[in-house]
Amino acid sequence: MKKLLVLFLLSSAALSIKAQEVDFKMKLPLNEAYKSSVTMKMDIEGQQSMIMDMAIKSTVTPTKLEGTNYTFESIMDAVKVDMDAGMMTMSYDSETPSDDPTSTMLGAQFEKMLGKKMIMVTSDKGKLISSEGIEGMDNALDNMGMTASYPEKAVKPGDTWPSEVEAKGIKTVANNKFVGKTDEGYQIESIGEMKGEGDAKIGNFNANYIVDPVTFFTKSATIKMDMEVEGQKVSTDMIMSVTK
Repeated sequence: MKKLLVLFLLSSAALSIKAQEVDFKMKLPLNEAYKSSVTMKMDIEGQQSMIMDMAIKSTVTPTKLEGTNYTFESIMDAVKVDMDAGMMTMSYDSETPSDDPTSTMLGAQFEKMLGKKMIMVTSDKGKLISSEGIEGMDNALDNMGMTASYPEKAVKPGDTWPSEVEAKGIKTVANNKFVGKTDEGYQIESIGEMKGEGDAKIGNFNANYIVDPVTFFTKSATIKMDMEVEGQKVSTDMIMSVTK
């Protein structure tokens, strides 16, 4: 009787652990648009110190699924930029244009991006396959992808897995952790570093994602990056939210 009770308890515990396991894999309906909002604060310290605040509104649509790879089309709908370079400040808001000369000058750099299409191919496990941006603009989220990097097998809260992504000459190496389920969705934490030429470390990052429990697409994310580029220290804080 005692052995049966022990077996029952062990079986119940195993079933409970199994029930908590999640197989992270994007399951997105095609041609249904999502609205993405990204706010970014960038602080550059060096010979050309500058603080820049940027807010970008985009429409993101999964248009194709080939095997396990999704193709996303992203169109920038609006952008707002505030720059403080010490002796000079500039602002531009595509939704409320200004005749101010500095705003016009800054706007000339960003207007060419509005309405333009960016293409990103990502596996259903969140691995970035390729990206094609707008000429003259690097997507700050390229190395993070549209989502966190997902594990190859089902995981339970507390489990971790490594990931590695390379885009535009920068390699991102991370350790990812399934934190658990919140009221909003599944939470994943990614901590790692960025490497440049010759695998030399150029920065660190820390990211937290909330993932939709049905589609496994990002609902929100906070990302902090610290890099050193050409002798200048660059700190970036980003907040992203995605809605239908």
